[in-house]
Amino acid sequence: MPGVSGLTALAVEADAGLLDPLSSGTTAVLQSSDANYLLHLLQVEAAWTAVLAEHGMVTAVQAEAAAEAADPRHLADYDLIGLAHAGQNGGNVLIPALKAMRARAAQAAPTESAVSSAIHVGATSQDIMDTAMLRMAAQVAATILGDLRAAVGSLAAMATEHRATPMVARSLAQHSLPSTFGLRAAGWMSGLAQAGRRLEDATADLPIQWGGAAGTMAALSGRVARARAAGTLDAGTDAFTLVEDLAQRLGLTAPAGPWQTNRMPITGLAAALADVVAACGKIANDVLISARIENGELGEPLVAGRGGSSAMPHKQNPVLSVMIHAGALGAPGTLAQVLTAAGAANEERPDGAWHAEWPALRQLMRTAGGAAARTAELVSGLRVNTDRMAENLNRVGPLLVSERLMAELAPLLEQQAGGEPGSGPARSGKERLQEIVDRSLESQHSQQPGNDFRSLLRAALPDTVSDAELDGLLDPANYTGEATTLVDRLVAEYRNFAEWSTT
Repeated sequence: MPGVSGLTALAVEADAGLLDPLSSGTTAVLQSSDANYLLHLLQVEAAWTAVLAEHGMVTAVQAEAAAEAADPRHLADYDLIGLAHAGQNGGNVLIPALKAMRARAAQAAPTESAVSSAIHVGATSQDIMDTAMLRMAAQVAATILGDLRAAVGSLAAMATEHRATPMVARSLAQHSLPSTFGLRAAGWMSGLAQAGRRLEDATADLPIQWGGAAGTMAALSGRVARARAAGTLDAGTDAFTLVEDLAQRLGLTAPAGPWQTNRMPITGLAAALADVVAACGKIANDVLISARIENGELGEPLVAGRGGSSAMPHKQNPVLSVMIHAGALGAPGTLAQVLTAAGAANEERPDGAWHAEWPALRQLMRTAGGAAARTAELVSGLRVNTDRMAENLNRVGPLLVSERLMAELAPLLEQQAGGEPGSGPARSGKERLQEIVDRSLESQHSQQPGNDFRSLLRAALPDTVSDAELDGLLDPANYTGEATTLVDRLVAEYRNFAEWSTT
């Protein structure tokens, strides 16, 4: 097996996702790549230099040189592998990235003196890295939200179409009561929409981080004071004005103060991303169960070449759901890493906790991005087998509505028992109905005529209950409660989140 030295630079540099099929190839992965994160680092530095130039603290030529060094067209000129290795010397990549950016800026403006000193004024590594991370997170979140809205739209349409399609509800892996497939789809929809709204909230006011070496903004404050003394900065502009201008330029918010060891912006974001994965995982788990041959109620979209087995050609594996399920299993542990890092942050600059946060937060971005994209595809082409739903609903037969019978027929059975001469000690209607259920279950395999549940119940009921009334009570499709209304209510609640219309 060849070592790393035998691989091409491209192979080492690119994370192709061989072990992460859920997110591999998704937009979220591209947006959270090393190259894109580096671009955000450079652009934050360039934006800061531009703000300083607007207020006369550096020259316009210096700001233009910084912008040139951060131009995406030149990103390939930065050595990602070299930067990653050099980052080990200082514990983060910003230190060598800043050195490389300054060198490129100096080349862009060879006649301008002190170009290097105009970049990174009054800032520290964490300011740039945290701000770049949240800027990247905002970009990834926008992609995730687009996929969630598409998925919610598909599910809203599916729930509406099948609002009255009967199916069996299952609890603790057993048949419980009749329901509708529309209600299940509406439940999926509401989970996705709620997760999407939480992600919207978590990313609506992402703050820049700007505090300097110890969170006091001392270096920037000193630079501002010297600029005022030199007459190059008006008296109404202070350090906070500059930070607010930078936030506006980057599309982020300016908090009241730095948050380098208060990681609530990060934990809120991470929790919202994990919510997205959990909501997608719920759908995938249901599809995995319903797509089993013995259930046959649902099927994933059919795509040539996907879901096959190399050893068993007859199989059509639900691989979309498998990948989403895998993400749902992994996301809680990744979230725990972010939370653990936040709880371990100490003093004014964490010694390792901050560093442990980076890969975990990015992985959550990728997992949520992959889960949202795969779920949008899954529900947009989900195959619904209503015949199998009806078949499975009738497997238990009228026993499935025993809850209803307990409420409506037990009192009649109790009255009937009380009026029978020589019937022995009085028994409750519930006890009598349970006896009928037990006798029916015992005789199912023997197939004795007259011992089926309906026949036994008919014999025990008074004549005041007609055969038509009894058949109506025993029909599972007549006992779905408020399922259709619930579908309508849920669709109305979340339709504004969805990319969906009735036209």
